[in-house]
Amino acid sequence: MQVTGVLFDMGGTLLSYENREKIGTAFLTAMADLGIESADPKFAEARKQASTEIEKRFANITSFVHRDLFRERVIRTAELMGVTASTQVLEQFDINQRNAVIEHLCPMDGVHEMLSELRSRGLYLAVVSNADDDFMEPVLARNGLTALLDDWTSSEEAKSCKPDNVIFEYTLAKAKRAASEVLFVGDSPQHDIAGARNAGMRGVLISEPNVVAPLSSGLSAVEPDWHIRHLRELVGIIDSLNR
Repeated sequence: MQVTGVLFDMGGTLLSYENREKIGTAFLTAMADLGIESADPKFAEARKQASTEIEKRFANITSFVHRDLFRERVIRTAELMGVTASTQVLEQFDINQRNAVIEHLCPMDGVHEMLSELRSRGLYLAVVSNADDDFMEPVLARNGLTALLDDWTSSEEAKSCKPDNVIFEYTLAKAKRAASEVLFVGDSPQHDIAGARNAGMRGVLISEPNVVAPLSSGLSAVEPDWHIRHLRELVGIIDSLNR
């Protein structure tokens, strides 16, 4: 089956998490505003426990906004440290977290060249991300990607989070393409590959060194149709399929 369209995950796929520690400064600022010091011997364990609990809970929800997820991590970490997070701190954290994501997500090596190559072949290109509306388009625009894409869909827009089937059906309807002629490219075996496979698409897994895809707790994964280390490999895969 010829490929006429490619759907991409955003973070960990088109954009790199290499600056994830800088994104994490919003969380540390919120802790400091609550009087919690990151140097406290109990802090690291509280943060780890809170992240595990919250990710496990949200991994089983088919639709949510990520600002709630990020907030819950702050709230639960503070609780484990014996502190109640105030509304004022949480509202400021929302702003800081959004700004940090927009500022510090950066393009994967070769992403612009790869998208340009695929556009020159007449392929439909879109992003499908478990993201909130208020930072998805700004992130894509800041990194020079909007002009290279036909469309983008957030989980907030679709009211469905990968690997739930609704978001995949929603984006295929927008693309006006059958699942069999679309490839899905992502970094999460659980969200992207398993979800795409259930929707009838073939999946390409990309692995960023030393990065684990978020929110994978308790979800089953499947083997991808292809596994790549660099986005430039995708062009060759598609050209071989479309000969």
